[in-house]
Formats: sequence, C-alpha cells, structure tokens
Amino acid sequence: MAYKSWEDDHSASPALKLAMAGVLVVGAAALVFSWYTYQHQQTLVQAERDARLAQVANLRSQVDALKSKDVSLNGKLQAVATKQHDLAPLARRVLKSVFTVHTDVGLGTGFVGWTDGDSTYVITARHVVEGNLGGYVTLSRAGGGSWSGAIAGKDAKNDLAVIRLDGHPAGAAPLWQKPDRKPPEQGDELLLVGSPYGLEGTVTTGVVSRVTKKLIQTDAAANPGNSGGPALDKSGHVLGVLVSGILGSGLSFAVPIARVCESLRSC
Repeated sequence: MAYKSWEDDHSASPALKLAMAGVLVVGAAALVFSWYTYQHQQTLVQAERDARLAQVANLRSQVDALKSKDVSLNGKLQAVATKQHDLAPLARRVLKSVFTVHTDVGLGTGFVGWTDGDSTYVITARHVVEGNLGGYVTLSRAGGGSWSGAIAGKDAKNDLAVIRLDGHPAGAAPLWQKPDRKPPEQGDELLLVGSPYGLEGTVTTGVVSRVTKKLIQTDAAANPGNSGGPALDKSGHVLGVLVSGILGSGLSFAVPIARVCESLRSC
C-alpha cells in the first residue's frame, strides 16, 4: 500500500502559482515605474538647474556690461572736468582785457575789441552807456587801474557801443583784432566774463543753447553788470556781446560779434 507525504498533500496548485507569479510581475512593474519616475524627476531637476545657471550667467554678463558703461561714463565725466579746468588759463588771460564800465547812472562791462594806432577800442552794450550825461565814461579792471574813455559810437538796433581809449592799458590784448568769426553752434562751450553787481573779473561758463541771426542764447549765468561783456569760446575767440538775461531763469543772450561790423567798425 502506497503512502503520500504531507507535503504532497499541500503542494501549490497551478492557480496559486499563477497568483504568485502575478504578484511578482506587479512588484517588478512597480519597481520599474518607480525607477522611471525617479529618473524623469532627476532629468527635470537637471534641466531646471541648467536654466537657472544660464540665467545667472546672463545676469553676470549684464552686470559686467553695466560696469563697463559706468567706467566709460566716469571717463567722460573726468574728461569734461578736465576740459573745464583747462579754461582757467584762458580766463586769466582774458581778464586783463575786460573792464568795468562806470557811468553816471550805473555800471556794466566792456572788453578790448581791437586797437588802431595809439587808440584802444572797447566794445560794450549800448544800454550800459545810453543814460550817461557826458561823452566820457570811466573804466577799471580787476587787476587795478582806472582809465577815461570817450563814447565813440552807438548802435541802437543791435544794442552795441564802442568806447575809445587813448593808449594801450598794460596787458589788455585785443580779443577781436581780426573780425572774421563764424557763428557758434548749439552745444558749444562758452565763457562769460564781466562785473555782475560790480564784482569785477567774474567768470562763468555754460553752453550755447540756441542761435539765431540776432541772438546767441546760453545757459551761462549772467546778472546786472554783465551787460557788454564778452562771450568767448574755449579757444578765446569772441562769439558775442552779452546784452541781456532773465534773472533766475538760466537764460542769457548775446549779440553775435559780427554785428559790430554793421555800423561801429569797418570790417
């Protein structure tokens, strides 16, 4: 008689084996899916990291560009400051040729335009000498000295006048001996010299704001007493004669120097 072991009685049936195989397949699939999900997430993280690094590099490039522009701007500002500093020798030279014009009713400014023989001709604004009772005015300058001058001519149309001195004040070189001057352009630098409120030898700078046939507009500061003073370029050439300004507005006006040739000088 044959006997069966306990194990033979309890061996796994085909259905159980199939179920166990399904569990193993599902577990393997879950592991594969988890691995895929992890790898996908790692790819997304790496892509995000690369994008952020690219943004940082771009920002650094922009910062470097701004720094470069800042250096360039500082260089330009330094050049402007140097140019302004270079006006100091010009101002010292021109001051010797600029006078305060004293009249019976007030004062203004004048400058040596040209010389002819033993005479020195000082250009000023007509309204500076218009109210004078006599034909003579007194001139003085920051370096000292006093001279008597005769009013040699007036031009009401252009608000200009000429004063003649006998002799040549020491160091007062003519600023407009050669009358051929081209008109300035907008943006050109200007130097104004005069006696605002009687403060002899005052120098201010600015630029040409506007140019017309009759007037040169500038933002250089001017006050009562500056009228008749020269407006010069950075090379020391006279561009115009200051005739008016609007207090507190930053607007000053000069008559183009060439208009002296209309009736006061043979050019």
